[in-house]
Amino acid sequence: MTPTRASRLAPLLIITAAFAAASPASAQPLTVSAASSLADVMADVGRAWVSAGGPGIQVNAGGSNVLARQVAQGARVDVFVSADHAQMDVAAASGRLVAGSVRDLLSNTLVVVVPGRALAGTFAPADLASTRITRVALGNPQSVPAGVYARQWLERAGLWTAVAPKVVPTLTVRAALAAVRAGRVDAGVVFATDARTAPDVVVAYRVPAADAPVVRYPVAVVRGSREAEAARFVQFLTSPAARAVFEAAGFLMVGV
Repeated sequence: MTPTRASRLAPLLIITAAFAAASPASAQPLTVSAASSLADVMADVGRAWVSAGGPGIQVNAGGSNVLARQVAQGARVDVFVSADHAQMDVAAASGRLVAGSVRDLLSNTLVVVVPGRALAGTFAPADLASTRITRVALGNPQSVPAGVYARQWLERAGLWTAVAPKVVPTLTVRAALAAVRAGRVDAGVVFATDARTAPDVVVAYRVPAADAPVVRYPVAVVRGSREAEAARFVQFLTSPAARAVFEAAGFLMVGV
């Protein structure tokens, strides 16, 4: 069932984070298009990459569905990190990804968040379908990975039909989190790592891994003049230095 209410609670999250290179001054930063849930941690990884001698990165963070279209349409991108395989497949279908470069990098979990001090008593998934909750923020459940995962979880729980009319779809998972922080909705379903960036929200429920779809963040090198450097950066993402940054932010490494 498709939600009937659209939302522009926050614009597409675009963050540019360029880091001075430890290599020659002429070296240009790599352009890394990354799912919005990676905006903060990828900036930290970029600093670690510079410390390791890399040329720095420029992070373009947004909804994976939007980023995949940008890659497919020829945008200047060196590395793409999606929050799901569906959007990585969109980019791959365009022929713009280096063959064999797609690999799983990270995993995450889902949580239900509510505005700070808004939680009274215990919370269960069924509460999202009750009169207790009237508006629920999700990344667009038809296209934004966090929203797609949330919809799949609620479908498994038999709650989607009741929750769908309450859904306020947003352009990114960070926009869903912003709606909860502002008190414009009663609850939101976001990644656990996103909730960690907002101490002013309350985690009302942590979705058990057994009840949720498997969350995977694949990464790939995009065809272009900097494939070799991009491949080195992707390899760096699995290094102990990068792993420490990702795990400190709450992500789990996979395929390493």
